[in-house]
Amino acid sequence: MKKRLSLILMFTMFMFLCACGNSSNTTNSHELNETSSIEVKGLFFLDPAEELDLSTEELDPAQRYLLLVYDVVNNSDRNEELSGFADSITLTMNDTNSYEQLFSSEGMVLKSFRENCGYSVSTSYGTLWGGSGSVRMIAAFAVNGNDIKDDCTVEINFQLSNNIKGNTTITAADIQTINLLDGVFAVEDDPEMYQIAHSIKNRAQICKTALETASQAEHNGDTLNRNTQLALCGALFSEDTTWGVSCGSAIVSEDLPVFQKESVSRYWPEVVDKITTVSECIEVMISELDMETPDYDNVNSAQRLAYNTLTEIIDYFDAD
Repeated sequence: MKKRLSLILMFTMFMFLCACGNSSNTTNSHELNETSSIEVKGLFFLDPAEELDLSTEELDPAQRYLLLVYDVVNNSDRNEELSGFADSITLTMNDTNSYEQLFSSEGMVLKSFRENCGYSVSTSYGTLWGGSGSVRMIAAFAVNGNDIKDDCTVEINFQLSNNIKGNTTITAADIQTINLLDGVFAVEDDPEMYQIAHSIKNRAQICKTALETASQAEHNGDTLNRNTQLALCGALFSEDTTWGVSCGSAIVSEDLPVFQKESVSRYWPEVVDKITTVSECIEVMISELDMETPDYDNVNSAQRLAYNTLTEIIDYFDAD
């Protein structure tokens, strides 16, 4: 069993938990037919890790998330308006139980991941322009976990538009079990680099909250809490840690990839200098506050710059 590090923002310390994970990065693609504009990249069954709290998702005890990642392309000259209805993608499990993709009824953990993962959702996509490139999409379903068996089958029916539609069947051998939502990135050419890049907004949000907590702790004379929060801020954008941050919630895990600035450079080069600024500001704060007589002007200036830069990073992703 691997040790996991679970972060809850309202607490001031880390806890080690144990959970099992599926580390496979292999996926099998399924084209619906020779002329299809839809290609299934992977189907993932979420068996949540202990630190992945889904209690607010309003799932029944038997329900589990099943996540479908697929590519869609409009090969024609005709613009296609993708359906905004949940039944535009349906699953039929074992020829028995049918499910529509979640949209307006999705829980906050799933919604947060969907917003940060970089994949589109068909029900909110709008127009797929004629001749456009391939778009990677994700669909989530709340299924009966008992439907997943060694011999199960999943029939997927797409009705994305009048001309973008089809169906395919997937067997149990092609369903991957994951413990964190980030496991769906197995479909990427470089899953680790992709995951790191798409965790940046979440890292910035965690860092901003920790910075606020550190400031309050300093005001209250709580030196231990202040130092713990500042250490967390420094670690979030450090390559010297042993854990990574999830895209979907305030969770860090030793099974997630460690931060690498190279990953950010590949996807978001505009953000690299901002991350460097935040790291330098946190170093200044830690260094000054460690002195017998800190220069609080330097501390406050560094804090303001770090806080404002973190806000800029978050706004960058929100505007995307």
